[in-house]
Amino acid sequence: MKFGFVFCISVWATLSGVRPANAQSGCTGSNGSRFNLEPRPNAVVQAARSVAFLPGRAGPNIDLVVATAEDERGLAGSNDAFYVQRSNANCAPDLEGGEPTIGAPDDVFAPFGTPTVIADPARDAFFIVDLRFGLFTDDNGVGILRTTSANLLSSTACPSGTESNGSTSCWPTGVVTNITGLDTVLDSPHMAVDPRTSGTGAGDVYAVVAQRIGDSLNTSVFLTACTNQQLSCGKSIEISGADAEADFPFVQVRPDGGITVSYRNTTFPGVNPEEIRFVNCTPHGAPAAPTCSDPVLVTTEDDPVFATLLGDVPMEDQLSPRHAHRLESDGTTTIFLVYDRCAVPVTQQNGLGAPFCPKADVAMTISSDGGATWSPVTAVTTSAGQQFFGAVATDVSTETVSIAYYSTENDSFKQRPQVYLVQIAPGSTTVGTPQLLTSGVGDVQATSPIGVQDQPPGFSDRLGLAAAGTGAVGHSHAYVGFTWNSVFGTYGGVPSADVNNHLTLFSY
Repeated sequence: MKFGFVFCISVWATLSGVRPANAQSGCTGSNGSRFNLEPRPNAVVQAARSVAFLPGRAGPNIDLVVATAEDERGLAGSNDAFYVQRSNANCAPDLEGGEPTIGAPDDVFAPFGTPTVIADPARDAFFIVDLRFGLFTDDNGVGILRTTSANLLSSTACPSGTESNGSTSCWPTGVVTNITGLDTVLDSPHMAVDPRTSGTGAGDVYAVVAQRIGDSLNTSVFLTACTNQQLSCGKSIEISGADAEADFPFVQVRPDGGITVSYRNTTFPGVNPEEIRFVNCTPHGAPAAPTCSDPVLVTTEDDPVFATLLGDVPMEDQLSPRHAHRLESDGTTTIFLVYDRCAVPVTQQNGLGAPFCPKADVAMTISSDGGATWSPVTAVTTSAGQQFFGAVATDVSTETVSIAYYSTENDSFKQRPQVYLVQIAPGSTTVGTPQLLTSGVGDVQATSPIGVQDQPPGFSDRLGLAAAGTGAVGHSHAYVGFTWNSVFGTYGGVPSADVNNHLTLFSY
């Protein structure tokens, strides 16, 4: 009986392209590289959330890479975890740990989900933003952690291996903002840093979050400005105006220091058309709050992707806009905004428990006037199958724009995804040839052999993407953090694929 089970596992692995031999593959291997240090016996789920890096900071041509994930091991009593590569260039983490609690005047706040990491090259720093809940009160808020590359490179402050108690030495600076009672629900925090070294607001950090009060359906987007090193934060301001259901906010900072926020808005998610809105804000130097414009309509989707099943892929998707800026040779800025959409009308199917999208794709629209007007929406790729979880980033050393996404185009049944990357060359708005980053395939129907209460459906709900370089050809890197199940764990001595956060690399 045991022999037959192992044989079935081996046949499934061969047919699906998921093979145990790929467990030690490098960053550019057929499945990227598993980016955690979890022991293989009785492994549980790690779902990728984000990735950031400082190029060449760990050594000659060795990037200092930090990723975050939802980790069902519950490191430090939370599912929010971080992972750091500092000693090799093969996408293998040297250390990992649970995010530490953050002390505030009235409480101690523990991590509560959705961690996102960003890098600050000008100040050699990293930040993590996430949700927080009070250990002794009914308060919740948005947490921000800060560290330096010197700290992450120190084996004293950040020892190699797994830190399960929450590393305040790795992340010594923290603050909680947007503190509210539990009658207010916070969701989808995001963060950006002003990359400049001079000018009003240079280096300031901006956090956004969606906020809903009580049982009300109304949701608003709030923005908070914080200083860089001390994380001194000002009052949170509402920036979504009269929009009824403003959520999934995403914040960036232009090369000139202007703050931009995109988000989704609707009057009944999943039923009525969904809008993408865009806001421009002027910095006044944190902790002073910025001044923001009224929201501008980017586009309206009549067939929204909201908790929608993607064809035959047992995953759900939703419209979640993300954008990036590119500085042009004449000093102007071009904005590239991407989101997932249903390319054909969404259908309602009884018994599925969610709307059904026969064909999803990653869409893009562009603005060359600061977000006042936007180009017609186009698909990033015209490939068959499902394309989803689009993410966008700009490499400021070359002004190359990268867009990463999952695609099922190469699977006969259009169920098993691979990871792709497309790029837009400096000065152009034309999407280049898609680059396949994982020649192996993932099986989103596979789940951890060990049941966990909060296991995300399929491969969670996002990809992480970061791009940077030196400006020289061949010295730029685009890292994609993704969820995958090519690595086998062992369960009672029997090998079985489990779900892990992975990392892959595209050099250009």
